Amino acid sequence: MTSPPRICVVIPVYNHAATLRRVVREAQAFLPVVVVNDGSTDATPAVLAEERDITLLTLPSNQGKAAALGAGFDRARELGFTHAITIDADGQHPTGALAEFIAACQRQPDALVVGVRDLKQDGAPWPRRLSNHLSSFWFKFETSVPLRDTQCGYRCYPLQAVGRLRTSARRYAWELEVMVRAAWAGVPLVPLPIASDYRAATSRLSHFEPGRDMLEISWVHSRLCFQAFCLPALLRGVLARGDLRGLPWRARLRVVGRHLFSEHTQRPEQLALAVGLGLFCGIVPIWGYQMVAAAVLAHQLRLNKAIALAASNISFPLLAPFVVAAGLVLGHYLLTGQFLDFAPATAPGRIVVYLGEYLLGSVVLAVIVGVLGAAVAYGIAQRAHRRRAQRQNGGGS
Repeated sequence: MTSPPRICVVIPVYNHAATLRRVVREAQAFLPVVVVNDGSTDATPAVLAEERDITLLTLPSNQGKAAALGAGFDRARELGFTHAITIDADGQHPTGALAEFIAACQRQPDALVVGVRDLKQDGAPWPRRLSNHLSSFWFKFETSVPLRDTQCGYRCYPLQAVGRLRTSARRYAWELEVMVRAAWAGVPLVPLPIASDYRAATSRLSHFEPGRDMLEISWVHSRLCFQAFCLPALLRGVLARGDLRGLPWRARLRVVGRHLFSEHTQRPEQLALAVGLGLFCGIVPIWGYQMVAAAVLAHQLRLNKAIALAASNISFPLLAPFVVAAGLVLGHYLLTGQFLDFAPATAPGRIVVYLGEYLLGSVVLAVIVGVLGAAVAYGIAQRAHRRRAQRQNGGGS
C-alpha cells in the first residue's frame, strides 16, 4: 500500500514584514511551515524571530524567488516531506485554500497542482492580466495543455518529480519553466480554482518587476517554444527529466537520434509522407526557405520533422545546379513540347521566359520527385514493418 504524501508549506519571503505573521500562522493551522528569508532588509527577521514551530532558512542576500523556492524544496526533502505547497507571503493567496490543495494532492500525489485565479474578477491590474493571458497562450503552444493562469505561485509540487527536472530560469520565470518541463516529463498538471485579493493595500507588496521579469519570462518562452517546435515529445521528456545525465556522448547521440527520427513513424504512410514532403520542399523554388517550409508543414501535418528536413536537403550545393537545370528543361518541354538546347540567352525577354519555364518546371518536378520518393519510402517502410511484425510473432510463439 502506498504511504500517504507528507506535505509542508514553503513560503519564500522578501521584505514582507507587514503580512508575514498572519500568513505563517494561518498556514501552520494546516501543515508544517518552511520559511525562506530571501535576504530581507526590512523588519522580516524580527518578525520571524518571534515565530515558533517553523523551519527557517535565511539566504545571505536577495537571490530571487527561484533560488528561495529551490532552497525551501531542498530543506523539505531533507525533512522527509514528499510535497510542498508554495504560498506567497504578501497575503494575496487565501490560506483557507490549503485544505483544497491537500485534498487534491492526496487524490493525485503524482500531479503538480496549480492554483488558477480569475484575475479580472479578483481585480488584478490590467498589465498583470495581459501578461498572464500571453503567457497562457504560449504555454498551450509549448505543452498543448490549456491553462488559464500560468503565473500563480500557489501550487503543490511533488518534490521528487520536480527535483529531477532540468531548469535554468531565475526569479519568477522559474515557476513557468518548471511547469512546462513538468508537462513534458509526463507530470500531470491539475488546475485548482482559487481566489486572490488584489484590492487590499498589502496586495501591492509583490516584488514582481514588470520590465525585468517580463523580459526574463519572454526569453524563457522563446527557448521553450523553440524546443517545443523542434524536438519530438518523447525527446523533450527525456531532456526535461535529465535522463541523459551520466551517459557517454555516444549513447546520448543514439538516444537523441532515435527519438528525432521515430516520432510519427509508427505507420509506413507517415514515414513516406514525411519523405515526400521533404523532397517537394527541397525542390520547389523557394530558395532560402525550403527547410523552414519543410519543418513548418511537417509540424502542422504531424509528420516527422527530422525526416522531412533531411529529405529537403536534396538541393544541397553540389546537386542544386542539376536540380535547377532539370526544372528548367522540364518547364521548357511542358510549354513548348521541345527539349531545351541551353543556347546562351542574353536578351532580357528570353531570360524572363526561361525564369517562367523554370518556375513551372521546378514545381512539377517537385511533385514528381516527392511522389516517387514517398512511394519508394513507403515500400521500404512497409517491408520493414512486416519483418518486425514477423519477428515479434515468431518470438512470441
